[in-house]
Amino acid sequence: MDRAFEGKRLYLMRHGKTYEPHADSRTTSPERDPELPLLPDGIPDVEATAKALAGVALDAAYCSTFRRARETARRVAEPHGLEVHAQAGLEELRIYPGEGGTMLDTARRYVEISRALRTTPPHEIPLGSGESLGSVLDNAVAALRACLEGSGRRILVVAHGGINRLLLTQLLGLPLERFTSIDQEFACVNAVEFVRGGRPWVRALNASVRDPFKTGDIGF
Repeated sequence: MDRAFEGKRLYLMRHGKTYEPHADSRTTSPERDPELPLLPDGIPDVEATAKALAGVALDAAYCSTFRRARETARRVAEPHGLEVHAQAGLEELRIYPGEGGTMLDTARRYVEISRALRTTPPHEIPLGSGESLGSVLDNAVAALRACLEGSGRRILVVAHGGINRLLLTQLLGLPLERFTSIDQEFACVNAVEFVRGGRPWVRALNASVRDPFKTGDIGF
């Protein structure tokens, strides 16, 4: 990404569980989404991840402004005595199926976006927020760069499933349309080291303490 990032390591995490990951689970509204808390049965996974990262000398912690990301980042950063800084550019994609919509409806919209990317530039693909996919990605990349530009070398960033997938396509050098091919479980961590010249080297992808070998059902 940038030669100045050489020697840094990014721990890009997804927030803990906020809904049951099943096709028929109801989606929330645009008004309620930013303040969705972690579910009680999702907190142990976050705490397990925090324990796993306790031995890592984290230097800085950032997160999305959404409550679930803030709660997750706080639990992971606390053992390191770090203050968590929120970045609006890390907020989740604003995709809402409407009243009565389900997670399956949301998944179908993601697939539609992926297919559209084969022929349409991202800045011409609208999202429900009135923004384009391209502008959301631009903001996310700018936010990630801001997180990496500090003096710290081991950096925690807690964001969301959709936005993490977009960022990971950039870090992996994949076509943007492939973002739906990357899984991001609740409380998972992606470890990215920036090697010579600031080139990103993805060392771990969708790593989770609860199910490291992905034996569970994906729910769809």
